[in-house]
Amino acid sequence: MNQTKKQAELRTIILDKIYAKGPISRIDISKETGITPATVSAITGSLIQEKLLYELGEDEEHAKVGRKKILLGIKKQHSYFIGCELSEKYFSFVLSDNTGNVIDKEKATVSSEKILAEGADLFCHLLEQFIFRNNSYTIQAVGVAIPGRYLHNDLITTNNQTWKQFDLAKIKNEFSFPIYFSNNVNCMALAKRLFSAYQLDENFIYFHFARGMHCSYMYNGKIYGKSNIVIGEIGHTVVCPDGEVCGCGRRGCLQTYASESWLIKKAKIIFETAELTHLKSLVTDKEEITIQTILTAYNLGDQAILNLLHLAFKYLAQSLLNLSMMIDAKKIYLHSPILTDDKVIAAFYQEISQQPKLLFKDLPELIIEPYNDFTGATAGVALCLQKELLSV
Repeated sequence: MNQTKKQAELRTIILDKIYAKGPISRIDISKETGITPATVSAITGSLIQEKLLYELGEDEEHAKVGRKKILLGIKKQHSYFIGCELSEKYFSFVLSDNTGNVIDKEKATVSSEKILAEGADLFCHLLEQFIFRNNSYTIQAVGVAIPGRYLHNDLITTNNQTWKQFDLAKIKNEFSFPIYFSNNVNCMALAKRLFSAYQLDENFIYFHFARGMHCSYMYNGKIYGKSNIVIGEIGHTVVCPDGEVCGCGRRGCLQTYASESWLIKKAKIIFETAELTHLKSLVTDKEEITIQTILTAYNLGDQAILNLLHLAFKYLAQSLLNLSMMIDAKKIYLHSPILTDDKVIAAFYQEISQQPKLLFKDLPELIIEPYNDFTGATAGVALCLQKELLSV
């Protein structure tokens, strides 16, 4: 169907509203977007014919006297996408429909050494295998969540040497369908907005910390500050001016206390120097220490590990309160392999409750997201949706 540019813009606005706030009625779409009821009806009617939308039925929850509103929702299995995530530990892949419903997934373990040696060639090989495995589906696009910024120069903009020469152009040229790249945490924030049922489409912060740290801010339906490469680099905010030297050259950055890579680095020192530590009963060599080893030692009451994590929680709590003072967000989502243990989570919340709150009455709701190795790949699907269906 041929559309004018204006019609295409209105279509994406309406579809975006249904993704972010659906199920929602036509009249509520009109009120929230300023698009006339007649235009909303015409466009949603066309989207229903395309089997991208469907009518769920009457709105019983908010029913008033008179004609009841008919709710609209996104129809599943309209189109299919592959989402991927690049990390130093694994390359992950998911096949999903247009609602974020994962049909198939695969993960390949990698290392910095393997990435440096094989780079994009390895990724292309794994992606090709995954596509072949799912050749009964028509793939519309591929979205890749990357550990850094994509500034359209076909390289990953990051200070991590593992990714400096990773050739994104090779990936684009290897396949016939569109391939999109974006920062992994920005993708996760986008997925949180598009794939969460019965959302209020509020401003929120998505704070991911694993080997590194990044903080994405969803403001009025868009990622804030995408054109500024330092926005979101919360791991490089200074929390202790006399602390250790970070890779960025400054002292006492948050990531030197609370990122997975730095916690493992310090746990290795504990393994070598502490006379009494449970780490030695959990692994035989310091190079075997993972974040799960640290969490296990924490639960066993290892004093050095307790001190290590409690200091991390202290600086994380300070940073979250600082974010609350500077950013208008209703919710803060925390996504981290560190926050997967009930005892650790309880200690983290305890630290937050002890921080002075000044005159705050309504702090953002703090939500710990379930962590798994496919969150970033699923977020790559959200990137595809944004590019293919929600952009002109």
